[in-house]
Amino acid sequence: MNIFVYKGRNRQGKTVTGELPANSAEEAASQLLQRGIVPLTVKPQDRIVGLGRLEGLLGSSPPRPEHIVLLCRQMQTLVRSGVPINRAIRGVQGGVNNKMLYSALGQISDGLEAGKDLSGCMAEHPKIFSRLFVNMVKVGEQTGRLEEAFGQLYRYLELDYHTRKQIRSAMQYPLFLLAGMAIAMFVMTYYVLPNFFDFFASLKMDLPWQTRVLMAVSHFVVDYWYLLLLGLTGTIWGFSAYIQTADGDLWWGGVKFQLPVVGSIIKRGTLARFARSFAMGIRSGVPILNVLESVSQAVDNRYMASRIRQIMWSIERGDTLVQAAYATSLFPPLVIQMIAVGEETGAIEQTMSDVALFYEQEVEYAVKTLSGVIEPIITAMMGIMVMILAMGVFVPLWDMIRGASRL
Repeated sequence: MNIFVYKGRNRQGKTVTGELPANSAEEAASQLLQRGIVPLTVKPQDRIVGLGRLEGLLGSSPPRPEHIVLLCRQMQTLVRSGVPINRAIRGVQGGVNNKMLYSALGQISDGLEAGKDLSGCMAEHPKIFSRLFVNMVKVGEQTGRLEEAFGQLYRYLELDYHTRKQIRSAMQYPLFLLAGMAIAMFVMTYYVLPNFFDFFASLKMDLPWQTRVLMAVSHFVVDYWYLLLLGLTGTIWGFSAYIQTADGDLWWGGVKFQLPVVGSIIKRGTLARFARSFAMGIRSGVPILNVLESVSQAVDNRYMASRIRQIMWSIERGDTLVQAAYATSLFPPLVIQMIAVGEETGAIEQTMSDVALFYEQEVEYAVKTLSGVIEPIITAMMGIMVMILAMGVFVPLWDMIRGASRL
């Protein structure tokens, strides 16, 4: 299966261009005629040929988020056009320029030919397709709404991608300041302060407690810097290993919601994913308990998943959706009221879509104002650091100058 670039003329006489998957130029021309397009030129798409050459040029890095966004968009278009899933996968594979994704799509195509379902094949590649992705595709397969599933994924992933970019952009300035502060503190502690402290020690003068604390910290950094480096490395490694475990992932999923400044953004983004996935499942006609079970795996946050299962268990015991949602303490009163209205009117699908839109707008606004929130915090931290240094270094100097002036 190859990708062919075409130029043709539609029924209105306008020139149209595009690309489509086909085994040959003749087959591509036939597809165009069936669509009411008279082909003028049909030629293979220029791309890297041969997996060996592809491996040599592209390496084995995971695909970037924009690659997955484009994949969803292409799959939605091909499925809507009635292209069989396996042919669509092969067609998308032809335009992929990432080795890992190229290889994964090839294996998915082989799995489809062997009789497996699409979501099951994608689940075999967790480094590329998240639980959210796989379960959304699974819901689409089960309900016959695969085109809609890819459309929902495209919109969600595109929003998530832009949100992540906005957060990274907003965090660049404060992170640059923090890095500069850390470097400045290390230089001051390792190189500058010891000279002051040696001078103070030679005078054998009584030093204030602030200076004595700074002297102790400086001596520790100078004498045991390797222990600091080992401790920092071990802490990072241990933290990374712990959050890979089930208990650690559950703990970290909840902690992320409590992080200063960015925690509320993460929480609202996760709730938006839950609402979108839930609305899609209900729209597809899946029973509510099955939707909750699937969505609990789709939110990609173990803590949030545990709360969604709590909602499911509450409904199994006979509680209403609004009662179960209220018991989790995840939703603010406004959202609980929206869910209650939707449940009373039988429009829960539309209500959850509105909830998702509400949270997405909240995330967008919060990201835009993130820099304005963080900058005063960074400024205050810098002020505290300067004050500590000033009190530790300049207070003894002032005492010495004051004592000399009395002589």
